[in-house]
Amino acid sequence: DREWITVGWALEGAALCWLFHRVPHPGLRLAGVALLVTVFTRLALNPAVLTYHSRAAFPFFNWYLYTYGVVTVCLFAAARLLAPPRNRVLGHNARPLLYTLGTVLAFLLVNIEIGDYFSIPGVAALTFEFSGSFARDMSYSIAWALFALLLLIIGMRKRTAPVRYASLGLLGVTVVKLFFHDLSQLDQLYRISAFVVVAVIAIVASFLYQRFLGTAEKTNEIKSTVTPAP
Repeated sequence: DREWITVGWALEGAALCWLFHRVPHPGLRLAGVALLVTVFTRLALNPAVLTYHSRAAFPFFNWYLYTYGVVTVCLFAAARLLAPPRNRVLGHNARPLLYTLGTVLAFLLVNIEIGDYFSIPGVAALTFEFSGSFARDMSYSIAWALFALLLLIIGMRKRTAPVRYASLGLLGVTVVKLFFHDLSQLDQLYRISAFVVVAVIAIVASFLYQRFLGTAEKTNEIKSTVTPAP
């Protein structure tokens, strides 16, 4: 039942951030953020959490999904609830922290679900391996590339530079993994297929980013040509 304690803390943390809207006491906001950070630490930095339960019989629809998924939603919900001017916790902006923790947890969930799907049948504990299986290795690479593409789209829509840089960094790591790890273990036909898939994602990301930069430049030019009213 330890995963339910974690989920309960996450729900309580988000509820305290919501309650802060009704009762604007700084202690409620601080307690809510502290609970959410504690829950993230428990899930992301505690390897023992993966042994709380045996693996489920069905892939994807398992306790990893609802535990990590609920906590991720709570982190994002709390970040939205703490919109300015409610975003200052102990003098610091809490929203970027909550969004970052939620994104990291979502990325961990994607990798955990892939690892669970490709774990040896009959083994109770979840195992992570990055060699010996073409399907598993490429699933990681494609999932990372798609996650990076999603981050890039969000970063462009929200005009948030750190999110865009994080997406490009993750995409770069994916390409390095593809060339120096995945392709070295594949036959010629599989190499071509793997390269095409990741290349398409990279091309789409490049196209979107170039389009975003062009739009941003046009916006800056328009602003610079507008004469301020006297």
